[in-house]
Amino acid sequence: MSAPRGVLAVVGPTATGKSALAVEVALRLDGEIISADAFTAYRGIDAGTAKPTVEERRGVPHHLVDLKDPVEPFSAGEFARLARAASREILSRGKLPILCGGTGFYVRAFFEGLFVGPPRDETLRAALRSVQDRHGAAWLVRAVGLIDPESGARISQGDGARAIRYLEIAFSTGRRPSELFRERPGERWDGPSVKVALTLPRAVLYGRIERRFRESIMTRLPDEVRRLLEAGVPPTAPAMAAIGYRETVELLEGRMPAANWVETVIRQTRRYAKRQETWFRSEPDLHSFRADAPGLVDEVVNASIPLFS
Repeated sequence: MSAPRGVLAVVGPTATGKSALAVEVALRLDGEIISADAFTAYRGIDAGTAKPTVEERRGVPHHLVDLKDPVEPFSAGEFARLARAASREILSRGKLPILCGGTGFYVRAFFEGLFVGPPRDETLRAALRSVQDRHGAAWLVRAVGLIDPESGARISQGDGARAIRYLEIAFSTGRRPSELFRERPGERWDGPSVKVALTLPRAVLYGRIERRFRESIMTRLPDEVRRLLEAGVPPTAPAMAAIGYRETVELLEGRMPAANWVETVIRQTRRYAKRQETWFRSEPDLHSFRADAPGLVDEVVNASIPLFS
């Protein structure tokens, strides 16, 4: 087989098995994985993101994982720039870059470019952070949804940092961010690509989400969040916007009963998965595969053949 010329993307909702599939395909096609998840980029944010362990990576190099400290911002624009650079470097060594993750906005930024918005307005940001401190991140997310429903649908309820940026763009330009994103895309991926989306019936997907939480995440997340807090990471840090982390702070501080914590995190993860499904249904040029289909690895390998021609 000749050297690859482009990028394979493996996307889809949480709990569909994207990471395991990407590793299997990488072993078959001599690939390296670039994480397209907004939170696996953070050191110490492991349990709640189902970040693959060293053993689960099976020797396959993973890029853009454990890149940032929890208090550092990480944007779609920075991701896209770093991921495109990593893809070019991987291709230069004759390897296949495999973009793998469920943060749809990051994947779109990689392929389609990203609007370069107005500069940061620190006075406005300070005011919005004050609102977040009083009312919570979800209040800001709802505000984005009122101004720009399309942008509001892109943001998880705990992602105050992204909500602040969207509101900053809206107030600075007087325009909806979603309109500006379409009108003024930045750098795009100009090479070949194959995009694979994993799907599952809603009931099966929700069952997987609950089992994964109860069997894997539930026992590890409280200790992980406790270590982060003891290390001085505040609950308002960008990394703590990952689903389950701020709720776990409430659990540890005695402000949320354990039963409510379990129910809340599972419910929020299901809602996030539903938003992911909606997002990826609107993306062009996706090859959709049932995540539990026999022969899935073979199907994805076959779909990737155009990248080698």
